[in-house]
Amino acid sequence: MKKVIVTGANGFVGAALCKELSNQGIEVIAIVRPDTDDIKNIVGLPGLHIVHCDLSDFKNLSSYVKERNIDVLYHLAWTGCSGHLRGSENTQISNIQYTCDTIKACVDLKCKRFVFASSIMEYEIGAFMSTDLTPEITSLYSSAKLAADYMARAMAGELGIDYVRAVISNIYGPGERNDRLINQSLRRLLKGEHCSFSAGDQLYDFIYITDAAKAFAAIGEKGRPNRTYYIGSKRPRPLKEFLYEMRDQVDPNILIGLGERPFRGVSLTYQEFDIDAIKRDTGFMPSVDFNVGIRYTIEWLKETGDD
Repeated sequence: MKKVIVTGANGFVGAALCKELSNQGIEVIAIVRPDTDDIKNIVGLPGLHIVHCDLSDFKNLSSYVKERNIDVLYHLAWTGCSGHLRGSENTQISNIQYTCDTIKACVDLKCKRFVFASSIMEYEIGAFMSTDLTPEITSLYSSAKLAADYMARAMAGELGIDYVRAVISNIYGPGERNDRLINQSLRRLLKGEHCSFSAGDQLYDFIYITDAAKAFAAIGEKGRPNRTYYIGSKRPRPLKEFLYEMRDQVDPNILIGLGERPFRGVSLTYQEFDIDAIKRDTGFMPSVDFNVGIRYTIEWLKETGDD
């Protein structure tokens, strides 16, 4: 790879990917919203150019980006990944359209490959819908991701663009500010607040942010068209094991409330994923153990005062 585009470039995962690609000497065109001034995490990276374009205008992305012959477009931009907008039908339906717009823009950009940032939640909603349980409204996010994946892959095939899907498990580490499990729980534990969880018997998986960025880079360069690559630690375990390790890094004497919350989701077996595909096709292997990654994350929270 010599030249790539990253949408959602100033987000938690996008910024880490930009740094990894820049470190590899790759020219990065970073797409960010025009109304954001939160770009300090990518400003100054060697070979990186920032382009302001709103998701709603991705259909005209080629008029914002002057470069052509793009090797890979990484599509990470998505509105409503967390919070109440996950349950907004208008927001999530718009995301589907924006993904399709981005695929079409690849033609004018002369982009050879499209990498879609998918989510393990797509599999969770699929498993959930096979039960007689009532899904929560926030599952609109998962449903939209699934629809966008199916539609983008079909459109990419019609347009002659290599399509590669990257399924994210749970990414954590320095720089995260969303209210997801690891980030939110660590902040509360560091403040001495009590944390309540389900019994934690369901299988879970986590991957450190720099490993996730390396995985995305490897998929963009060496992934095979129409393949799905799982981005995780390769060793899913019961959630409670991760929670105990996280607790121990803060203070082994803290009591955490396992079983204080009901578990209303569905458990994946992880047999749904070809966990070894990314190693076979790209050679990538994660290198940061969970307990080490948690230690790094705690250090960052303390240094930045974000705890």
